[in-house]
Amino acid sequence: MYKKELDHLLAKCSLSNPSKPTPLPRAVLLYGESDFLIGYYARKIAELTTSDPSNKTTFYYSDYDESVVIETLSQNSLFGDMNLVVLKLDKKPPKKDIDTMLEALKRNQNNALIIEFYRADSRSSAEYAQDFRALAASFKTSILGALAIEVRFFMPSFQESIALLKERVKTLELQIDERLLSVILSMQNNDLGIAYNELEKFTITDTPITLEDIQRLCYGLGSVSIDDFLGAIFDKKNIFEYYEKIQEEGLEELGLLREMERYFYQLFLFFAYIKSYGTPNAKEILGFSPPQDITQKLASRSIRIKEEGYMQIFRLFGEWRTKTMRGEKHMGLHALIKLQAYIR
Repeated sequence: MYKKELDHLLAKCSLSNPSKPTPLPRAVLLYGESDFLIGYYARKIAELTTSDPSNKTTFYYSDYDESVVIETLSQNSLFGDMNLVVLKLDKKPPKKDIDTMLEALKRNQNNALIIEFYRADSRSSAEYAQDFRALAASFKTSILGALAIEVRFFMPSFQESIALLKERVKTLELQIDERLLSVILSMQNNDLGIAYNELEKFTITDTPITLEDIQRLCYGLGSVSIDDFLGAIFDKKNIFEYYEKIQEEGLEELGLLREMERYFYQLFLFFAYIKSYGTPNAKEILGFSPPQDITQKLASRSIRIKEEGYMQIFRLFGEWRTKTMRGEKHMGLHALIKLQAYIR
């Protein structure tokens, strides 16, 4: 299943009629492109599963020992307590271990298992996809039936990120305008995990948060921001050094591609709107109103590319994704050099 289906299921579990409860899954596999969402939903499901931290045992990467996990899941408490095991893994366990864990849960359905499966730095995106598909297959065909679920997460959209930030704002009891949340997210190159943690800084004040507060307390991600990189692309500069620095700072190839796809899709929306109506309206185009200088930059850049140019750029992005998934190195640099040719 995907995020939307999981949200629906968790809402039913937490709001269900006590006389006809919707049971929480006893085995959950979380994986995909967003490390933040994997961790976020693991915590959310754990909180719904047990309110007692002493019932929860977490195993991290190299600490993972399948015999200890299976023993913990097999324990049956005389006092009605439960055992929740959380595995944070970046290496796929053998199928027989997963099957044994699920069989243990079948016998002891008071216990529960959450697996957070992340991509290891040593694994390509294609290898990770192969691993999570194999893991997901074990959950789809498990003896637990509907009590075992697997959830794939994609990188959250801008609006999904804002919704999660608003939820965090409510929890922290902060006073901040939604437009300023978009500023924080943009400052962190749309990295939801960093933006989410940045909100903690504002708990020191009980007054409404201002743009000046954000500029004082928040810092942009990396010495070379995506904004700088985009500026170099549109100024027709040699982008090799920018590309190299972004790679050194840890933004992987597919992460950079997602940023490019998101940005050029926004440009195309502005281009289409201006072509139809003349004057851009950011609220109607994007669904929110970014600061005026960002709106002006999007509008001016959008008309520097012809309609045919956008078609070629999106084809280029598709080729970039395909070749990167096949393991070809630095396809992004070649794609970005070609991309500059479509900018007037």
